[in-house]
Amino acid sequence: MIANVNQFLGTVAETELARTARRSARTIWDAHRAAFETTRVEAGKVISLAIHEGQRLAVRAKAPRATVAKKAGTRKATRRAARRAA
Repeated sequence: MIANVNQFLGTVAETELARTARRSARTIWDAHRAAFETTRVEAGKVISLAIHEGQRLAVRAKAPRATVAKKAGTRKATRRAARRAA
């Protein structure tokens, strides 16, 4: 029985249909590998950009804020302030 199965598989493997199926499977496999590689490269770019942005934000968060001294009377008088003063 095993000999018959091996003989059958051997004849099927040599047919044009089998060669076409293997060629199609190889094409699909190659496309999958290319897509995976592209995704891996692009994901690396995104991750490095996120790390860079995180470092920039960390530097900004640690930097002291510039204090602006407010001078009295430098604000433009509003109507409400003018009514209070009157």
